[in-house]
Amino acid sequence: MDDASRKRPKGSDGGNGEDDSPAFSVVDRRGGSAADAAGDATDADPAAAAAPPALVEELKARAEEAERRTREISAAYRRLDQERDALRERLARDLERRLDAARADLMRRILPVLDDLDRALAAAEAGAGGRSLKEGVALVRDRLMQALAAEGVEPVEIAGQPFDPAIAEAVATEETDDPDRDQTVVEEMERGFRLRGALLRPARVKVARLKPRPGGAIPTE
Repeated sequence: MDDASRKRPKGSDGGNGEDDSPAFSVVDRRGGSAADAAGDATDADPAAAAAPPALVEELKARAEEAERRTREISAAYRRLDQERDALRERLARDLERRLDAARADLMRRILPVLDDLDRALAAAEAGAGGRSLKEGVALVRDRLMQALAAEGVEPVEIAGQPFDPAIAEAVATEETDDPDRDQTVVEEMERGFRLRGALLRPARVKVARLKPRPGGAIPTE
């Protein structure tokens, strides 16, 4: 028996014998594409093809949440800017009102001084004695000093003290033979003032200067 006879199935020789082996077929899908495979999956589950992937849905939800948060933050910043501008305007108005009130109060304190000056001038024109005029001027000065003191203004006491360029300006000198008076304020040309501790106006003073000895020598103790 040759090889062909041995490999031929039973009953394949055209005889009447029945073949007991089941029939089968082989399908070659090696040449199929990925689209064919996807088509098969779609045919198997049409609902899976219609629904978007879960990752896309999650990313879309995150993007919408980020946009919503951005809008909320932008609105909050706009509200803060508006509130800051409104606060600045309120503070500016309040400061202006305070300054106006302070100026008005200062003017009310100074106006009586003007009244006293008017009275002193009227007395001088009426031929009042020098004593009455002097008393009137002294009264005006006292009233003015009271008004300044109420605002925190106080004079700088420097007469007879060592000259201090931080609070006084030397506009004149006076020679002296006394070494103890050297660089000492001997006269206030214009009084200096402080406002609540800070220098408001330096004093203009005359300062003693030790007279040099003949020959240019300066006496020493």
